[in-house]
Amino acid sequence: MALREKIEDNYSAIMRCLEPSSELLGRLRSVAFVKDHICSIRQQATIDDKSDALLAALLEVPDDLQESVMNSFIAALRSSGQDHVANIFHQESDKVPMSDEHYLFLNKKMHEICQFLDPRDGLIDYLLSSEVFTSANSNTVHSILAVDDMAHETVRILQRKSDDSFQTFICALRETEQYHVVHIITGDGKLPMLKERRKLLQSKKEELEMFCDPENGIVSALAAAGVISHRAEARIRNKTNLNDMARELVETLIRESDDAFDVFIKALNKTGQGHVTYILTGEGDSQPVSEECRTKLTEKRSAIVKSIYAKCLVSTLISKGVFSSHDQHRVESQLSDTEKGELMIDLIARKSHSAFDRFIDTLKECHHEHVAGVLTNLEVVGEIQIQVDVDEETVPKDRVEVSELCDNMQQAFRDNDTQVKMINETLISNGISVSDIEHGSIIIKFQCRDHAALASLKKLYFSNKLDQLFTEAFASSCADKGLEALNLKIADDEFERHNELRLITDEHHKALLSSKELLVEKLIVGDELLDRLSLCPRRRQTIERAATPQQQVKTLLDIVSRQPDSAFTQLLNALRATEQQGAATIISDDSSEHAKKCPASVFRKMHAEGTGNTTEVALNINS
Repeated sequence: MALREKIEDNYSAIMRCLEPSSELLGRLRSVAFVKDHICSIRQQATIDDKSDALLAALLEVPDDLQESVMNSFIAALRSSGQDHVANIFHQESDKVPMSDEHYLFLNKKMHEICQFLDPRDGLIDYLLSSEVFTSANSNTVHSILAVDDMAHETVRILQRKSDDSFQTFICALRETEQYHVVHIITGDGKLPMLKERRKLLQSKKEELEMFCDPENGIVSALAAAGVISHRAEARIRNKTNLNDMARELVETLIRESDDAFDVFIKALNKTGQGHVTYILTGEGDSQPVSEECRTKLTEKRSAIVKSIYAKCLVSTLISKGVFSSHDQHRVESQLSDTEKGELMIDLIARKSHSAFDRFIDTLKECHHEHVAGVLTNLEVVGEIQIQVDVDEETVPKDRVEVSELCDNMQQAFRDNDTQVKMINETLISNGISVSDIEHGSIIIKFQCRDHAALASLKKLYFSNKLDQLFTEAFASSCADKGLEALNLKIADDEFERHNELRLITDEHHKALLSSKELLVEKLIVGDELLDRLSLCPRRRQTIERAATPQQQVKTLLDIVSRQPDSAFTQLLNALRATEQQGAATIISDDSSEHAKKCPASVFRKMHAEGTGNTTEVALNINS
């Protein structure tokens, strides 16, 4: 039968399995008549378009060239690994195109298979070594970025192969432990992940990226259980940050068997990530760090990182169950204190809210109160004295019920009544809010957003504005009992103790660090100096154990630069007291020079002194 007749009689079958690969077209460049069409064939957009153009060219071969062209075409097909297509023209082996049954089955299951198939886990390598795929097929699949598209292309290439490739594909799936994909095709093996669970992982992907910590034992647990392959484990670990790692983990799990979900949940609970389990199931007591706390960690990140001294914190964080051994290793493996601080903040942001609270407790216990103050609300305690009518014969003082007034205030603030509208508007506009009112006498707690809010509270207090607001809101309810006014009393040290814990200013921080090289031969670190500084035992020990006197100086300056701003003045005073005026002058001069060069920092300092930080104020009302 002539070439033209072979093509016309088997056109559909040939179109379905012919691969107009570069190898095939390259071998046809030497074939008479066909070679003139190769360029236009290559320019076609799709495989089907190229196949159609090639067959169209073969159909135009003159009668006297048909036999020689057909023989050359058959030889080119066999040389390019397409014996099943060559056998359509001349049967030489048992290789035949994929049967209608297998071809249509793959079409029918295409969507489901592509949801779970992962060509990256050795599947393509197996098909290549089994001579089902060519190198060109392998390169085509691996050049695609999206896994779904890789899977789709893998199946489409498979459909153009010989019929025995179908069984080899199933063997390749088993060899690469994709038993859940085998189940889709044969009904045997593991069940693919249920649709509901896949949707859940998809819908919670953003939260999982924020809170799941794959390196904290999760990836190891999943790999050990055989839930993810070693190649998948490597892909996850090769991501550059925790968010990308978590995203890769979720995208890997979505393509796995249904039991992978249960193993993932167990691994989360076992590695102290119950808050991530809560995201997925809504079960358990552990919840992720609140958005408010995460926002503070982000907004105050730079200030926190330059103030944290990791060596003082890690052991306590482990003992409180905030950090795991994985966390400890990761933090301690960082080269600089800044890098250690950066990673600590990243890890805390992924923890549960209770872990965040324990982190705050650790900061307070380990001489990092100034850092805790940036992340939480500060508290200032005061009292309100009740002013009553002096005519006791008309209105006895004890007729004013403090407990009743306290209840009234509690209810008003809890319900946001109109009677406290002016108070709330004034406080909120200054970054302050009433957080609690307690019995005893009456305890009122104000929460301030930052030091600017603390200064605003101080201004409102000393201007008697708060007296006026509280009197207007609550005195009328007891006016018939002689209550004339409510007077706030806050001790000066209530504000001062928070000012003592303000973070070091930029100019002081820079002055300490820029003075290092000038001071290494001038400043003497001895017991007399260290005794005058507020150093915890660990910090002092770190300074004393520095290898050389020069290193002691650098360590001292670095540690002081991470303490509250008051430590800067304390160091200058200590230097002067130990007759190291020259060293104090170098630091002072650097501080002044930085202030001149950094007007923004001066403005921040002036603003902070006039307007203040996040604080919680308790007001004590006595009868």
